[in-house]
Amino acid sequence: MTTFTPEQIRLALMIATSAMLIMAGFAIVFVIYYQKKQLEQEKKLRDVEKNYQLMLLETALHSEESERRRIAQDLHDDIGTMLSLTKLSLNQLAKLIYRDPTRLTSPDAAHLNSPRAELTLNKAHSLVEETIVHVRRITRDLVPTTLDQFGLVAAIEEFIHRMGENYTLSVQFHCDGEEIPRQSPRVELALYRIMQELVNNAIKHANCDEIVIELHLDEGKIEMQVTDNGKGFDAATIKTSDKAGLGLRNIESRLSVINGEVKYQKPGVRGSQARIQIPVEPQRSAKPEPLHPFRRPATVKG
Repeated sequence: MTTFTPEQIRLALMIATSAMLIMAGFAIVFVIYYQKKQLEQEKKLRDVEKNYQLMLLETALHSEESERRRIAQDLHDDIGTMLSLTKLSLNQLAKLIYRDPTRLTSPDAAHLNSPRAELTLNKAHSLVEETIVHVRRITRDLVPTTLDQFGLVAAIEEFIHRMGENYTLSVQFHCDGEEIPRQSPRVELALYRIMQELVNNAIKHANCDEIVIELHLDEGKIEMQVTDNGKGFDAATIKTSDKAGLGLRNIESRLSVINGEVKYQKPGVRGSQARIQIPVEPQRSAKPEPLHPFRRPATVKG
């Protein structure tokens, strides 16, 4: 029977202990490596899912704008043309009645030259004129052609100019126009739609009489602020409502596509303020901008 000396036993124990420690170390390293790979895989899956969601959102927004363009084209080509022809027919009818009523075949043609007939015809003419104006306004709202041709600043100025007839509401625009570089069409369109949404929300819900839009650069970011002096709102509470928070969620959806963010706050005792920030895109090739009839100084008051 072989006997082991105490030194041999201690050596064997040390070897066994070292082997166990090495095996435990390998097991720990393997677990850590496996967990790391698993986390990386989960992160990749989340990134893929996020990119897929952004792609779906961008596709939906693109489809929405395409539908807006289609509707605007139909309004311009079909409804606009019909209204123009109706206006032309009314003009011809007016000439026929007022200049030579005897040419009408009706026995009562002479009575069409009465003040009542003139009033009715003028009213119809006025209604057609007003309808044409509204169709043109709706068409411009659906497709802001000024945005494509002259940029975000000019488009906002035109938007305010069209609101100038409302004497109960003051809309001001402050902008460092010379410092704001042109951005890609999707970025400028997103900012324009967000501005529209915020202004329309203030008009419909805030019960305000003053709206201030500000646009400037801030440390490599384009910042847009829309402030009103209305009753204010709690953004967190509104966004939990399926219907009431739809506009705010649309704003956040548009910003997620262009890597932007929005913060809501109360600037004072009354009112609310939305502050939007997006990173400035790389400088686009500069080319001279054509003159635009709505270009104004930095401050515009509707």
